[in-house]
Amino acid sequence: MVIRRIAQRIGWTLVVVWFVVTATFAMLSTIPEDPARALLGPHAPPEATQRVREHYCLDQGTFAQYGCWLANVARGDLGESYASKRPVVDIIADRAWPTVQLALATLVLQLAIGIPLGLLAAARRRLGRAMSVVEVLGLSAPAFVVGTVLLYLFAYQLGWFPLAGYGDGVLGRLHHLALPAAALASFGAVYYAGVLRAELRTELARDYVRTARAKGVAERDVLVRHALRPALGALVALVGTDLGALLGGAVVVESLFAWPGLGREALQAILELDLPVIVGVVMVSAIAVVVANLVADLVHLWLDPRLRDNQP
Repeated sequence: MVIRRIAQRIGWTLVVVWFVVTATFAMLSTIPEDPARALLGPHAPPEATQRVREHYCLDQGTFAQYGCWLANVARGDLGESYASKRPVVDIIADRAWPTVQLALATLVLQLAIGIPLGLLAAARRRLGRAMSVVEVLGLSAPAFVVGTVLLYLFAYQLGWFPLAGYGDGVLGRLHHLALPAAALASFGAVYYAGVLRAELRTELARDYVRTARAKGVAERDVLVRHALRPALGALVALVGTDLGALLGGAVVVESLFAWPGLGREALQAILELDLPVIVGVVMVSAIAVVVANLVADLVHLWLDPRLRDNQP
């Protein structure tokens, strides 16, 4: 049953990926501008324009163009940038690794702060009430506002961190990564703590927890060993969504800290009206969200045996 459930999740993921690719083609088809002329420029010779049109099947019907589009995407051919004339897949590959680093650092910070806070808030009700106030403050502060404050205080005023850039070497990279990751994690850490606190309180009210307490199990062990694992399911789902969104690029924060990721590249492409790069980043971002949610679903199945037992 578990294998069938996993196969169903993977199958739905493939369907969603196909839908994203198809929707991207439909969006491109509605644009009145000739892609070949946009790529080569208005003064390109007719022979060169015709070769580009033949390569992307633009001289054929809609269904032939769609088949060509699917084949090109499967080969990793997303076209060429109007601005730099580089293949879009090469641009995305160059910007993907910095975004992956930022996304992973953000998630590590969110979990490292959110899980202990959630445990403390669930164990101590007074702290839980104080956490509610912190949640309101944390959720009302956008990442770009937090990032600006961090940049001013710790980079400009105190000089503890660099103002912008990517850094060289492991230590230099971590030094440059600290502030943008903290800006992105400020919202998620507080939200994760609140979600985990609510889930833990639900689990602590269940019969198996009462049984453990009746057997004399220490409250700390009840919280960590019995209630935490099933309570992490909701957090795993949030991590999957956040990871997909972060892999798509945090546009404002990457631009604020001059971090060379997908978000900053997408913003630059929008300013330059570089349609192939915009479409490539959007499609890769959507696929990243879908795949990250698939991984989160599989981890959730592993964490909570009750989900496996309830599968038809």
